[in-house]
Amino acid sequence: MERYRKQDHSSRDCFVCCILSHGLKGAIEGTDGSSVSIREITSYFTGLKCPTLIKKPKVFFIQACQGTKTQKSVRVQADWEGHDTEAELEPEDADPNTIPNDSDFLLGMATLEDYLSFRNVFKGSFYIQALCKNLELLCPRNDDILSILTTVNREVSEENMMRAKQMPEPRYTLTKKLLFPTS
Repeated sequence: MERYRKQDHSSRDCFVCCILSHGLKGAIEGTDGSSVSIREITSYFTGLKCPTLIKKPKVFFIQACQGTKTQKSVRVQADWEGHDTEAELEPEDADPNTIPNDSDFLLGMATLEDYLSFRNVFKGSFYIQALCKNLELLCPRNDDILSILTTVNREVSEENMMRAKQMPEPRYTLTKKLLFPTS
């Protein structure tokens, strides 16, 4: 990660990192058996540590278990109406020329914290298969990445995996829509 952090990203639009490994809650397991926290991995690319990526998306797709629990299925019920919430106002002295150090990150997690991520022994990870298929299908249509990840969530959540379910989880601090143009 240090090598990529030190690179000059000035001429690039974003940074994308794909990690496929085993994992524990909040961490990725290395080939040497040690684990590294996901927070440590992403911390290399904050505004303070990697200034040439300020205001640019930093995207991490992570295929790894995040625990040992299995997600159960539930019956679908009719929709209900939610309640309106009020937005909080910005402090009057907020400097409009600054951004939070951890802004513009997207973590596409294969599963929720505490839970297993499943794979087909012939086709591979359900999450990565759905992600690749939908990136190939929806990027040419100019769908933004959060819309694509919502489609991935739906497809993976509908799979039946050894009497369990899997729910991917995008986590993000993006400040604008992210598109991956194909031409």
